[in-house]
Amino acid sequence: MHFDDFSFSALSFWDAFAAVNFAAWIGFWIRAVLMRQQMPSLADAPLPLSPHLPRVSVIVPARNEDAKLHDALSTLLAQTYPNLEIIAINDRSTDRTGEILDALAQKYPQLRVIHVEKLPDGWLGKNYANQLGFEHATGEYLLFTDADIFFHPETLARTVGYAMQTGVKHLVAYPKMLTSSAMEEAFIALFGFLFTWKFSPSGARDAKNRKAYIGVGAFNFIERQLYEKIGTHERLRANVDDDVKLGYWVKQFGEATHVVRGSDWLSVRWREGLWDSVRGIERSAFPGINFSWLWVGIGIVGTLFGLIAPYWLFFLESSFTKCCALGGIAMIFLIYFTLRPNVLGTLRVTILHPLASLLFLYALISSAVKITLRGGVEWRGTFYPIALLKAKSRFSASA
Repeated sequence: MHFDDFSFSALSFWDAFAAVNFAAWIGFWIRAVLMRQQMPSLADAPLPLSPHLPRVSVIVPARNEDAKLHDALSTLLAQTYPNLEIIAINDRSTDRTGEILDALAQKYPQLRVIHVEKLPDGWLGKNYANQLGFEHATGEYLLFTDADIFFHPETLARTVGYAMQTGVKHLVAYPKMLTSSAMEEAFIALFGFLFTWKFSPSGARDAKNRKAYIGVGAFNFIERQLYEKIGTHERLRANVDDDVKLGYWVKQFGEATHVVRGSDWLSVRWREGLWDSVRGIERSAFPGINFSWLWVGIGIVGTLFGLIAPYWLFFLESSFTKCCALGGIAMIFLIYFTLRPNVLGTLRVTILHPLASLLFLYALISSAVKITLRGGVEWRGTFYPIALLKAKSRFSASA
């Protein structure tokens, strides 16, 4: 088809499909722009100047984290915020995690260590560790984080400054995700795009919008009174995605969640390489869609005819389809650039986007098949049956 004799009546099915796909990617890009506008940088937050600074309790579960624990926890111990306590929970570790924590506690009085020897029935290990940490905490604010997160010295000071300035009771920060290869970078970037698409930061800011919620395991900062009001981690005892579910319950109780860009203020190497990242998605993908094979099917269709469609549409014969495909690829570039402004990095991610999407689809299908066949999830050396993970909260959903 040539543009000099173009008419809408001449559109083939694939021409029409390509046009709709292109329009959808334009919509995704506009949404990404609007969401970024609702995600200030933690760098914009003021340092708190009040002489009466609220106490912050940082709760850090750790299971077999001896490779990174000392260096990561040292960045928390180096925080400039003065009114701070750190509670580290050794969750049944079989390596040197407990030894490292005890040695650090001897040196730093603001660090308290709790050792878990046995996991009670009905609990996931990390969730129980978070609950124990809360029960020993004295802070007016709580920060739930991971044992492999590296913090800038002013991260907590900026966080408290932001909370005091805005009055927000639940704040999450997106960390910088460290990677070691272009393919791992593309896979993690795709994960970030899908996460932001599913859990809208802009919608989460609206306290009246109870359908939009978000939580980040690396950085869930919450007012103590609100945390107690929503039921603490007692409510989340069997949730694999306890970080996101914390944000869910914040919204059900009529409070807003603010999301800030924290790439200069905290960082994490989520997994050790590409295939370890794929295994991480394998563990959490099927529970994340509530063990629904319907959503697995939607994921397959969405990947083949949505996420990677512009790349294969380009190879069809129609010039119109090719132009729409190029437009879609351009929108994918702009979306990634909007979420992480880096030209060369975005170019790499855009080129590898279809491969990353297929890997993500593989992880989703593999997650569904393996968890269904096993009857549960193997997580950090502990097996959790599907019946436990599907268990309903024993708390009422009413606020």
